[in-house]
Amino acid sequence: MTGRTTYASVNRRGWDSLSRRGCDSSQIVSAHALDHAQEMLDRNGWLPWDRLRTILCLAAAGGQQGPLFASLGYEVTVADNSPTQLAQDERAASRYGLVIETVLCDAMECAPLRGRTFDLVYQPVSTLYLPDVRGCYAQVAQLLPPGGLYWSEHWNPVEMQLDEALAWDGTAYRLSHPQDVGPLPAPAGSTPEDAVCWHYIHPLNDLLGGMCAAGFAILGFAERPGADASAPPATRAHLGAYIPGFFAVLARKHGARGSRP
Repeated sequence: MTGRTTYASVNRRGWDSLSRRGCDSSQIVSAHALDHAQEMLDRNGWLPWDRLRTILCLAAAGGQQGPLFASLGYEVTVADNSPTQLAQDERAASRYGLVIETVLCDAMECAPLRGRTFDLVYQPVSTLYLPDVRGCYAQVAQLLPPGGLYWSEHWNPVEMQLDEALAWDGTAYRLSHPQDVGPLPAPAGSTPEDAVCWHYIHPLNDLLGGMCAAGFAILGFAERPGADASAPPATRAHLGAYIPGFFAVLARKHGARGSRP
């Protein structure tokens, strides 16, 4: 097996298991959420909603982003490496009377979508599951016309360097992983039956610089809110006051079409 096949197989198995267990990313959105779809999808107010028609939710199955976009009347395709996650989007479409196309493919191998383009590629946190984020960006660039938009969210690589236990020594958090290794070791005590995915740390040079090298202009950058220095130590809220956990990027493929939102 090639390295690419190995990572894709491991992560498909891991996400299928997580989905069957009902993890947070596998919970179908509520009817109430559909009533607030725009603010849930675009908390920074970046997207030019009236200029969009076709949406690709990349590595975004689980019954969440796809149904939100579809509820707004857009033509939605959800592509993901996990058939169990894709089934959640199909269930959501049936539950709410929505039209959602589902496609089984990996974000670094989008052959089933070849020859198609979308107004917007929308990719929630998922690049940490890919060994080569620049390869992902090259795929995205092929799926967008000149001026097409790419929204993505990423796990801060510095947070991924932390000790897995989020150990707080009373003064600081400890970094234990370098940025140039991957996949990260499996959690201590895990077995092959556990829902374990391979995670990769990508430096900002690749996460942001790689996006520019793939032919994108970055239009927006924002860290996810939720930090609280007064929260109990070793919690996500407390950690976020020291290292923001996630950040979103809006980029536009170079070309004549469109203008800055």
